[in-house]
This record gives sequence, structure tokens and C-alpha cells, in this order.
Amino acid sequence: MRRTLEKAWGAVLLAATLVAAGCGAGGSGDGASASAPAATVLAAPSALVATGGINKVTLSWDQVLGADFYNIYWSTNPGVTKNTGQKITTSTTPYLQSGLAVSQTYYYIVTAVNDTGESAPSSQAATVVATDGAGLYQNYCANCHGPLASTSIKEGTPDNIKAAIAASRGGMGWLSSFLTSEQIDLIAQQLPCH
Repeated sequence: MRRTLEKAWGAVLLAATLVAAGCGAGGSGDGASASAPAATVLAAPSALVATGGINKVTLSWDQVLGADFYNIYWSTNPGVTKNTGQKITTSTTPYLQSGLAVSQTYYYIVTAVNDTGESAPSSQAATVVATDGAGLYQNYCANCHGPLASTSIKEGTPDNIKAAIAASRGGMGWLSSFLTSEQIDLIAQQLPCH
């Protein structure tokens, strides 16, 4: 009996010594408890740009270090969020969304994703989509130059339109952020003296 008690106390003392030294019971060897490394939170994507085309939008953004892919959330209503937007998963930049409606404004945000989770959203970007030159004229030109049938634009060649935008004639410089060369060509085809 005495020998059994000595063995039992010996085992208790050994266990207590090992725990105090940080061995066993999940110790780290230095007396401190081990903890899992902190998860890295991904940064939100930046510099999101939405460029409207004919029945399509091209999105681009700065890549986020550590992101495996991106989620895009879009809506036809401003103030799109992860809760209100329609989600496009596992995207990369640039991203082309096609089959879009005539003369509709689309709003976008983007998040970065990896195995630790999803980042906060980017700032919102928006663009108007049109299917043809007449739709593009209506969206971008009619407010200043009147209806297409009685437009005030004279000598509406693609080169003249591009030069007017580049020089910001009549405040047209803002169009450089929205109209592609292809879209300007389509508008010009609708104008007299093109």
C-alpha cells in the first residue's frame, strides 16, 4: 500500500512539475499558453471604375494583397450594399458584365475574399449602359444639345467630338470618364454631317 501511495504521489508531483514548466496540458514550453495566429483582415478594394459599353459594363479595381478572388455586388439603385446588391462571386479584375438593359444606370461595389473571409466593400462606382448610338446620345448629349432630330451639334465627326471632350468645350470634359472611343463613333453616326 505504501509503495502504491509513493507511486501515486510521484506521478502527481511529476505532472505538477511539467505543468509549471509549461510542458504538457497545451503549454508552449515557456509557461505561456499557445494561441492561434490572428487572422489577417483583407483591405477593401480601391479605385473601382465602371465603364459602360454597348449592353455591357467593364469593371476594374486595384488588386488586394492576399485576395483569392472578389465578389461584385450590383444594383440598378444607388447605395448598393452587400445586402441589397445582386452578387457575382469568384470574379477577377477586369470583369465584364454583359446582357445589360438599354439606358439603365448600374451601381457596383466590390469585396476581396480569401479563406479568412470577405473584406469591407469598395466605394461605389456607377455607369450608364446604352445599346446604340441613339441611346448613347440620349444619355449623354440630349440634355445639352437637344433631341437627336434637332440637335445643335454641327460637324459631329468622331474626331470633332473627341476634341471637344478633350478641350472640355461647353463643359464636355466630364464625358471622358464615361464614353469610350467606340461609343463616340456610335453617337457620331447618328449626327448630321458626320
